[in-house]
Amino acid sequence: MSVVKDREDVLFIQRLSELCERCRTRYSPEFTHFLDGRELALAKDFLKSQSGVRIVCYGGFENAERCVVGMFPVDIYGECDDNELFEMFDVKGVFIKGSGFLSFSHRDVMGSVLALGIKRETMGDIYVPGDSKNAYICMTDVAAEYVSSGLEYVARDKVKCSVDSPLKLPMPEKRFIVISGTVASDRLDCVVSLATGLSRDKSKGIINSGLVNVNHVPEMRVDYSISPGDLLSVRGYGRFVVKELGGLTRKGRSRTVIHKMV
Repeated sequence: MSVVKDREDVLFIQRLSELCERCRTRYSPEFTHFLDGRELALAKDFLKSQSGVRIVCYGGFENAERCVVGMFPVDIYGECDDNELFEMFDVKGVFIKGSGFLSFSHRDVMGSVLALGIKRETMGDIYVPGDSKNAYICMTDVAAEYVSSGLEYVARDKVKCSVDSPLKLPMPEKRFIVISGTVASDRLDCVVSLATGLSRDKSKGIINSGLVNVNHVPEMRVDYSISPGDLLSVRGYGRFVVKELGGLTRKGRSRTVIHKMV
């Protein structure tokens, strides 16, 4: 089912269509800017119907949330390994090395980079390891070189930057809290209730208010069916991945495991 919602979505799909057509007629790879989760959902929904074009998503980090979508003519690149195609993306990794005396957050890094005049669409994921004294960012080539030469401070910490291939970046550490329990069914309001600790009635209220996204798309149907692997975003409560949903108890409830991202 299409997730197109408004005029901006329509314009985005038109741009994707133009890139696909150019890829097919010119037999050349075409690339988007860095897409957020919602844009990726739109892109994947549209591009799965496009023939003659191989679609590859790349964000530098494994399981990156922000990615560039590459479109490659199947006749030329259909048999290529993904890593060969990754090398063709206009993406670099920026390593931000702190002084070692102060720590900084994801928000600090984001704010410092945007303060240089960098557009968000030129940036992929930002990874700040557990000690919070260094950071890694995936960016377009031009933005990476600009940040590397211009970024001097993150928050109050003096930093040094270097640019490298994103294939050499470390794998981000996924940190989460495990929430386990049972739900009456796979309905969205049931799963949100378990994830947030709210009552069913309050869960219905925040869903009806448009505060819940499923796989980056707003969802206001309280009876929407959730499946394992779905990503939930509940404004004010965080983001959750449904890892397990199924296996009935004696009372007919479904055993459920949810990971809350931290």
